[in-house]
Amino acid sequence: MSERGSRRRLSVDQRRAELLRIGMELFSTRAYEEIWVEEIAELAGISRGLLYHYFPTKRDFYVAVSRAAAAEAGEVSAPDPSLAPSEQLRSGIEAFVGYAEEHSQGFLTAWRGSLSGDPEVRAIGEESRERQAARILATVADAEELPPLLRSAVYGWIALAQNVIARWLQERDVTREAVCDLLVGALTGVIAAATDVDERARTALAVPVEDAAP
Repeated sequence: MSERGSRRRLSVDQRRAELLRIGMELFSTRAYEEIWVEEIAELAGISRGLLYHYFPTKRDFYVAVSRAAAAEAGEVSAPDPSLAPSEQLRSGIEAFVGYAEEHSQGFLTAWRGSLSGDPEVRAIGEESRERQAARILATVADAEELPPLLRSAVYGWIALAQNVIARWLQERDVTREAVCDLLVGALTGVIAAATDVDERARTALAVPVEDAAP
């Protein structure tokens, strides 16, 4: 048995954190259906019964792992306020695409896998999209009430980005740099389009379009 799988005395919080780390490793590279509860318990050095004490079902475990992974992705792609707005957005896109590549199966399982329709999994995804949209809008806009068209443009871009990344992870027919450049250009485009057709979107921008988008 590996050192990680050997039996060790851990507090409840430590054990739960270890199980989540193991789950993030497993679900990052393999499909949900390929992973067995017995394997998770063996890697953690605990019995299957003890695993069920922390997570009553494999689905509950996956939901908890998904929530932890979403939080980690959010931390990795958090904007750096010391950068110019355009560089904040570019670095965030590059960081998120890189994270998705390193955790490709986890991204695809959450996006298109067998549990992608699960209400809790969908809620985790929606929370992540809300957080990312809020970050982008806070970076480019300065208004107490954001114009609906600008919000719609950014939310639409997030949906496009997820589909582009998912297809790329499946096909691997272009480089990561090309994917990032495409997403950067698309974000620039939707922001510019919103400001072209909506005066409120134009006046809400904290900086000119050419400086607000990468």
